[in-house]
Amino acid sequence: MDRRVARTKKLIVDAFLKLLKKKGFEKVTIQDIADAADVNRGTVYLHFQDKYDLMDYCIDSYVGELLTQCSGSDEIKIKEDAFRMIFDYLEENQKIYKLLLENDKTGSFHRKMESAVEQQVRLAVTEAMGQEGVSADIFTQFLVSGFLGIIDWWIRSGAACSAEEMTEKMMEFINRLSRGA
Repeated sequence: MDRRVARTKKLIVDAFLKLLKKKGFEKVTIQDIADAADVNRGTVYLHFQDKYDLMDYCIDSYVGELLTQCSGSDEIKIKEDAFRMIFDYLEENQKIYKLLLENDKTGSFHRKMESAVEQQVRLAVTEAMGQEGVSADIFTQFLVSGFLGIIDWWIRSGAACSAEEMTEKMMEFINRLSRGA
């Protein structure tokens, strides 16, 4: 991508995120975004169809960034290091993720996170169970739903406990579950 295009897009996104924090999604207009980014409305429309498209772009970018930052190895397992990387990253970037969650009126953030996490968990469950099928599907959905619910709660609560504590609790729950306790 051309550096000027990338720079303009970044200005628009940064302006949009500042306005989200200040006004909330419903009250933000394309003109507000253009004014805050110091570009004209046509430039915003050149990059994004509307504010919903811009919100989707932000969600895609931050979900992608989370996955990129947290994919430490090719080995896919449900283990402490993986949870710790996720919670450390979310703790560092909690404000932006909270902003996106609170302003996502269409549920796009949750759906995209679910899709991305499900792929990774499905691979880990298949490897751990040595099989595919309904049992693996049910276990995968259980883990994904629980994990995303915990992430949502943790972010919205303002990181009620540390990343280290979250990791310890997640591992404790998974270990109990795997032992049947």
